[in-house]
Amino acid sequence: MKIPGVEYRILCRYCNLGTELLIAEEHGFAIYAYDEPFNNGHIVIVPRRHVPLSELSVNELYRALRLVRKAEAVLRNTYHPHGLNIGLVAYPHVAFHVVPRWGGDVSFIKVFFNAKPIPETPIQYAERLRKAWGS
Repeated sequence: MKIPGVEYRILCRYCNLGTELLIAEEHGFAIYAYDEPFNNGHIVIVPRRHVPLSELSVNELYRALRLVRKAEAVLRNTYHPHGLNIGLVAYPHVAFHVVPRWGGDVSFIKVFFNAKPIPETPIQYAERLRKAWGS
């Protein structure tokens, strides 16, 4: 039940990512540097609409996968990773994660202390990827 006169906001991590992390906007999608990255260059691609995977049209899915492919190319040219992981969060707000990977990028620090040293902050690598995305 909604109370008349009360403004409701969506408590969604993807809807609330800051503009300082925004890399680009294309075809109804926002491309962000992820605020809790696994590695430098961890990108998340989300539709501007707050929808689960089941509500994306075939055309939107196609556009999302084209952006995932572009993210892969940008990350390969910028960071030269050994590989990439591509993941999908389907609900409540669909999100495509593209994560550069290197041999040995999981160490005892992550296993024992649940911490991971990352040389660049998300804001720093967002700026770096913003330049690469446009070229």
